[in-house]
Amino acid sequence: MSRKKSKNLKGIKFIFKMICKLFYYLFKGIYYLFKYIYLGIKYLMNKRKKKNTEKFHEKVKKGRIKNQPRPRPFMVLKSLNGNFNSFLNKLFTSNSTIGIILGARGTGKSAIGMALLEQFKSKTNKKIYALGFNADDLPNWINVVKSVDEIENGSVLLADESGIEFSSRESMSDKNKFLTNLLLIARHKDLSLLFISQNSSNIEINAIRQTDYMILKPSSLLQRDFERKKIKDIYEEVKKEFEDLKSNKGLAYIYSNDYRGFISNELPSFWSQKVSKAYGNFKKKELNKEN
Repeated sequence: MSRKKSKNLKGIKFIFKMICKLFYYLFKGIYYLFKYIYLGIKYLMNKRKKKNTEKFHEKVKKGRIKNQPRPRPFMVLKSLNGNFNSFLNKLFTSNSTIGIILGARGTGKSAIGMALLEQFKSKTNKKIYALGFNADDLPNWINVVKSVDEIENGSVLLADESGIEFSSRESMSDKNKFLTNLLLIARHKDLSLLFISQNSSNIEINAIRQTDYMILKPSSLLQRDFERKKIKDIYEEVKKEFEDLKSNKGLAYIYSNDYRGFISNELPSFWSQKVSKAYGNFKKKELNKEN
């Protein structure tokens, strides 16, 4: 009986060993199966991420003109409150500021916007972006984008309302939603944003409330009548100064908590009339392609 028991015990041990080995190889197989599934998914995700990154870089176009920024100083014509240089320093050192440039057609809105970009490039390490402009007409230190998603955090963006592409089906409310989202994204991404518009009536009042400063260029008589009340009041307050200083090229009124006064700016070092008409030229090219 002892031999039989010993034989049975050996048999049980053998079966137990085989069951343990079976479970070992089974769990090992499951481990490697999940491991390679994980590695496969990770590989596909990295490949997709790389593809999206490549697409992202394709969308961002550098300006085509070789240029070293040579900012030309602004001239203070008349200060009403605060110090202009302190105002500029605050722009350059703040994580995020939002400004709106308003004025009649042909008064130099794009020129003063580009002049500020040249100042930012010279005095900060921030990357410079433009939305609504043609890369062919801009220097190689300006990155031209079609979407705010393409912009790195902590950068500077000049966005031209006339150059932001909206389909003909989109209403003014859709346009205002875009601007409101643009301002929210600017705060979230620590962007310093300058938005160019011909008239404040095109801008939702909540968007105006979020701005840190406004740059007002000369406005036509009828255009002033259609401005939002607050903007119209500001124009009325300095109507005499605008009239007295109208002979100065590049005339602009800075309105902010830190500074209020009149300045003039020279044209940026890379300036050409194509810059201010970039979107019109772009639309012509697109229409020619369609035809």
